[in-house]
Amino acid sequence: MVYQSPDERLAVRHVRLRGSNEAIGEALGRIARSRHRGAAQDLLLPEDMVESRREWAVRHYPELVARGVGIARGFDLNPSDPKVDALGVGYNMQLPTPPQIVGCSVLTAPTVDAGIVVQRNFDFGFLSLPDAVFGPGVCPEAPAMLSEPYVMEIHPTDGGMSALFLCAFDLCNGVIDGMNEAGLVVTMMQLIDRTPSTFSPPKIAPGLNELEVLRFILDRCRSVEDAHRVFEQQKTYLSWMPCHYIVADADGVVMMVEPADDNTMRTVVKRDGSMRSTNHSLLRRIPESWDDDPEIRGSRERLQRMDASVLVGPDHPLTADSLVHIAARVAVSTQWPESGTVLGGTLWSASYRPRSRALAIRFWSGPGTAGSGPDLSPEMHFRLAPSG
Repeated sequence: MVYQSPDERLAVRHVRLRGSNEAIGEALGRIARSRHRGAAQDLLLPEDMVESRREWAVRHYPELVARGVGIARGFDLNPSDPKVDALGVGYNMQLPTPPQIVGCSVLTAPTVDAGIVVQRNFDFGFLSLPDAVFGPGVCPEAPAMLSEPYVMEIHPTDGGMSALFLCAFDLCNGVIDGMNEAGLVVTMMQLIDRTPSTFSPPKIAPGLNELEVLRFILDRCRSVEDAHRVFEQQKTYLSWMPCHYIVADADGVVMMVEPADDNTMRTVVKRDGSMRSTNHSLLRRIPESWDDDPEIRGSRERLQRMDASVLVGPDHPLTADSLVHIAARVAVSTQWPESGTVLGGTLWSASYRPRSRALAIRFWSGPGTAGSGPDLSPEMHFRLAPSG
């Protein structure tokens, strides 16, 4: 364990795996089984579903097929069993319902000391799935969904690029944000959608869900142009919640990607390294009826604060540290209105620096004082060896 918050709400581990994709998958399966009490039953699906997912992966994502063979073996399952679907390995997700709302902020900018920097706050709650569905305290032994994120460092030797990413929900594919050996950085944010929530099982289908698409990009893409083709050409589907993305490469090209109403992906590409986003759509008009929604207001306020902090003029050039300070101004800490119990907030604030393949990150340390942002840990540093 590389970090545990003083209030014990957050425990972060750094896992470094090097070897074949099958060996990496087996190691992840054993972690899920031994540390997170994953059960072989969790990998069983109807045969027709397994067959369609395997067929898609064999054609489009052989690296994942190999990891799936290893995951199955990590659970002592036969990977050729027609009922075994091991193309992912979830953890701390014991109930078949959607996760709670994510609220995040992402800021990219060219800096005078570190080249382009991608600065992101990942905001989430400390509820378990039983808490989210039935109310706090219903199942006190259930772990919070984001209580045990991983700094995952993967170095495959037989396909796919090395990558460093923050991992949750799925040990194999659960990329929240990350960077690969080419210096390509990916981030996701929940896209606020007023579609009524349902507590049905997460959808599973052939293709890439909203987190798996980022893992695929880290495996395959060296540039924003490459990532753009993935969103255009690969089959994606919505499993839990709509997300939008910011992707940036080491050359300073930045792309925003967002699902449109017609199930296509809209993109905006900028070559000056500058982009900012929170959780509301920047690519389509928000209905006036949403203006009083607290999530929309909070998202707009965070974006306005970032905009005001960045647009300060040429006499105040941006540095990597100044982006860290801007992110601190939009970090959040939330409590239940009735009881004041801590609900969640900014679980980490990460600074990806593609030019040096470096990550500087601070984690939740406590809720902070009333009316302020959370306390965050001292900075921790990780580095991914450059390609070539």
